[in-house]
Amino acid sequence: MVLLDFPAEVLLCIADKLDKAKDLFALSCLTRATNFLFLPYLYNFNVRYQRSSALLWGVVHNQPSLVDTMCQYQADTNTTDEKSRTPIFHAIHAENVTMIRRLLSDKRTDINWQDRNKQTPLLYAMGRRLSSIALLLLDFKPFLDEKDRKQRSAIWYAIAHCDEGLVQALLQRGSDVRRKDYKGRLPTDFAIFKENENIIRMLLYHPDPKTGKSLLEDGNARDRYLRRAVKASLQDIILLLVAHGADPNIRNDSDETLLHQAADKGDKEMALQLLKCEKTSVNARDSYGRTPFQIAAENGHKAITRLLLTHSDVDINALDFNGATALCLAIQNNNTDIAMQILAEDHVEVNAAGRRGMAALHSATEMGNIPIIAALLAKNDLDPNTLDEEKWAPLTHAAFRGDLRVVELFLGRADIDMNVQTAPPIFHAAREGHIDVLRRLLCRETIYFNHKYGCREESPLCVASKLGHIEITRLLLRHKPRPDINFKTYMEYTPLILAASGGHLGIVELLLEDESLDVAATDISNDTALCHAARNGHEQVVMRLCEDPRARSGDYVKKAIKEALHCEIRLYLHRQLNEQGNLAIRP
Repeated sequence: MVLLDFPAEVLLCIADKLDKAKDLFALSCLTRATNFLFLPYLYNFNVRYQRSSALLWGVVHNQPSLVDTMCQYQADTNTTDEKSRTPIFHAIHAENVTMIRRLLSDKRTDINWQDRNKQTPLLYAMGRRLSSIALLLLDFKPFLDEKDRKQRSAIWYAIAHCDEGLVQALLQRGSDVRRKDYKGRLPTDFAIFKENENIIRMLLYHPDPKTGKSLLEDGNARDRYLRRAVKASLQDIILLLVAHGADPNIRNDSDETLLHQAADKGDKEMALQLLKCEKTSVNARDSYGRTPFQIAAENGHKAITRLLLTHSDVDINALDFNGATALCLAIQNNNTDIAMQILAEDHVEVNAAGRRGMAALHSATEMGNIPIIAALLAKNDLDPNTLDEEKWAPLTHAAFRGDLRVVELFLGRADIDMNVQTAPPIFHAAREGHIDVLRRLLCRETIYFNHKYGCREESPLCVASKLGHIEITRLLLRHKPRPDINFKTYMEYTPLILAASGGHLGIVELLLEDESLDVAATDISNDTALCHAARNGHEQVVMRLCEDPRARSGDYVKKAIKEALHCEIRLYLHRQLNEQGNLAIRP
C-alpha cells in the first residue's frame, strides 16, 4: 500500500482533512498501526461533528470502555436521541447502576434534563418503578419538585406506587408537599385517595420548609383532610387528626358526624377517642334525626351503647324524625340486650311512639319478645293501653298473633284495657282462630262481647261464624253472659246469615240450638239465612234450615227458590210447598 508508506505527519494531515466518519473509520481499520493512529481522530470527529453519538451508542449497548473513552474526549454527556433523552435515561432504562454512576460522576451531566415528556431522569426512574435507582439519583441532588407534562412530581409517583421508603427519602430531602398535581390534588389528598395510612402520616407530620409547621398544625388543612379521611373511612388517620384539634363534628355525605359513623360500624376504639374530645357533640343528629346512641342501639352494638351510657351528656330519650327513642329502635331490631341495658337506666321514656306510631311495648309484642315485655310491664309509668297509628293496643297485637304467654303477661296488669273500642282483642283472637287466647280473655269479667268493629261492624261471634271457626263459636256461645246471637252488622247480617252464606253447617247447627235465635231474621236486602244458603249452593245448610220450624215461612221459601242457582236446591225447596204454593204441612 503506497498510502501507508507516507510519514505519520502526512497521514495525520490527510486525516485532518477528511469530513466523513466512515473514511476515518476505514483508515483506522487498515492495520494495528493505523488503528492506533486514527482512532483519536475518529473520537474527536464524533464529538465535534456527530453530537457525541458514540457515547449514546455505548450506553445503549452497554460498552463501558467506549463510554469511558468518549468521556475522556469530552463527549457531550447530554446528547439526545429522537425522544430528547440523554444517555442517563438509557442507563436508567437498562437498570445499569455502574453506567449511571459513571455518567453522573461527570459534572457536565445534567441530572435535571427533561425529555419531550418533560420527565427528568428521576421522574423517568420513578415512572418505571425503579425505586433503588431513584434512591441512587437522589444522592446526586436533583430538583425534587420538577413536574412532567402531566404535572406529576417525584412525590406524586412515590405516593402513586405506595413506596413508603421513597416518600420518606423525598421528604427528608425537602420535597414540597404543598404543590398540586394535574387534578388539583395535594400530595396528602392523593395519599388519602390511595388509602395508604403510613404515607399519610409522613406527609401530615412533615414540616413546611418555610414556616416549620406541619399540616397537623394547620387548622384549615386538618379539617379538610379530616373530611377526606372520613370519606375514605381511614379510622386511624381520623383519630390522629381529631387528636391534633380537627373538628370531630365534621359530617360526611350522609350528614353523619364521626361519632355517628363509629356507632354505625361498632368501632369502640374510635368512639372512645372521640368521647375524650370535649368538642365532640354526643347528641348530634343525622339526616334521620338520630343520635349516635340511637344508631348504636338500632345496629346492636352493645359495646358502643354501654360506652355512651357512661357519658353524662348522652340523651337516652332523644327522638328521631319518626318519634322513636333508642329503646324503640333496639326493640324493633330485636336487640334485646341493648333494650334491657337501656331499661336499667333511670328516667327512661317508655311511652314514646316511633314508626307507625308504635311504642316500645307495641314493638316488643309484635316481636314476641317476652323478656322485654316483662321488663316494660314492670315499669309503673308505662301506659299499657297506648294506641298505634292503626288504633291497636299492645294487647290487640298479642291477641292477633295468638301469643298466649304475652297475653298472660298483659293480664297481670290491673290497668289493662280488655275492651279496646278501636281494636278489641277478643275480636282479633276470634277472627284469627286463637282459641286458647280467646278462652283466657273470656276469663276476665269485664270483657264485652258485642263491639261493632271494623268497616263491616262485626262482632266476635259474627266473624267466627263467617270464617267457620266452629270451636271459637262454641266457646263464645257457652260463655255467660252470652253474646248477642242476633247481632247485626252494618249490612244487617246476623251470625246465622253469615254462617249459612259460608256453608258452615256445624256452626249453623250450633246457632240453631239456641232458642232465642231469630232464624227468620233478614238483612238489608230482606234476605234470610235460607236465601243466602240457597244462593251460594249450600244444599246441606238449606236442608237443615228447612227442618227448623222457625224458618218455615212460605214467602221465605219462595224467595229462596228464586235465589237458588242449583237445580237440586230449587227442587228440594219446591217440595217444601204444596200445590197451592203454600208451605206444606209435615205430618
